[in-house]
Amino acid sequence: MGTKILNKEDLWCSVLGGAAIATGGGGSAPSYEAFCAGVDPTFEAGLKPKLVDAGDLPDDGPVLVPIGIGGGITREDRERYGPPIRRGPDIEIAFKEMHRVFPLLEESMRPRDDWREAGVQRLKELKGEDKYVAYLAGEIGPGIYRQAINGARDGIPVVDADMAGMRAVPELSFTSFNVYGVKITPMVISTAWGDRLVVEESLSWQRLEDLTRAVAMFSMGFNSTMLSVTGKDVKEAGVLESYSKTINIGKAIKKAQDSGDDPIAAIVKATEGYKIFEGEIVAKTNENSYAFRWGNGWIKGKGDFEGKLFRFWFKNENQISWLDGKPYVRCPDPFTVIDSETGEGLSNFREAAWTPGRKVSVVGVKAVDCWRTERGLQIYNPEHFGFHLKPVPIEEIMGE
Repeated sequence: MGTKILNKEDLWCSVLGGAAIATGGGGSAPSYEAFCAGVDPTFEAGLKPKLVDAGDLPDDGPVLVPIGIGGGITREDRERYGPPIRRGPDIEIAFKEMHRVFPLLEESMRPRDDWREAGVQRLKELKGEDKYVAYLAGEIGPGIYRQAINGARDGIPVVDADMAGMRAVPELSFTSFNVYGVKITPMVISTAWGDRLVVEESLSWQRLEDLTRAVAMFSMGFNSTMLSVTGKDVKEAGVLESYSKTINIGKAIKKAQDSGDDPIAAIVKATEGYKIFEGEIVAKTNENSYAFRWGNGWIKGKGDFEGKLFRFWFKNENQISWLDGKPYVRCPDPFTVIDSETGEGLSNFREAAWTPGRKVSVVGVKAVDCWRTERGLQIYNPEHFGFHLKPVPIEEIMGE
């Protein structure tokens, strides 16, 4: 493929496609108006977002992987350092209250506005990397367009690949790079409070997940974790062509929206997946803790599923499902709840989307190959979440 220039429609389709396969996580999709506000300045400045084939990366070229770690925390943890204000004109209130409760080392100290960029700079210093040759998505979700925009501003492309496998995942350990044993340290963790931590060595990817999650717990529920890999790593351990496939899924959704065709049928065809349920939302629960969002959702069946009840459990992203109380599609195979009329993938982080009575379908797909390997299944399986279930492939469950 080489390098392709991405236009505005490509990026919007990455939002639509990303939401449809993100299994309820990976961030919430912006409205089209918010999307335009975010991307228009880049195009108006004459900058060109680009997508590069992994095969065109130099083997020794450093590739930046910025990962947002977080989910939900309790009210007590969120308010520990004062009002949970991240930015804006009221940020001084947050710092004043923080200083009252936990005095700063210097009363005048404030986090840098570019606290994320400061983490990238520190990573460069640690690894002796001067300039990155590309960005790489840690997972696929409705926010992957931002890396293309950031890349355009930095003069580098985003790679047509990701680390999670055509889906979003709740833990840093759930990456193809873990499956293939790629060493990821040193890495840098930055917080909105201005903290900057370096992890030079770690026992495992799971240990890295636990460490960065602990930092998120005491940082209003989130942090920015910066990693870098080589072009050779991406070629050998990345999930390739996932970015362009996400755009194509989005194009199928948009075409169905414009023509009045069934968007669910379009998604199933584009993903080579399955419509595993159809019905109306009954209820959804949430619990915020340990920098994750946890909960269950219930959908009562309609159409071919009339009289049946679908339940799913999520940890940031959807993981386990039951049909009339019996185990159904489960991780590592992904499944996403999607609006039956618009093709909008529903986010577990946007409560307004889960209105009882809303007509939805659930689309499931086969996990990418790395999650079907022995080591892949050792890393990502229902037992990891405390469910004593075997990871049965979706095609067996659907009777193929």
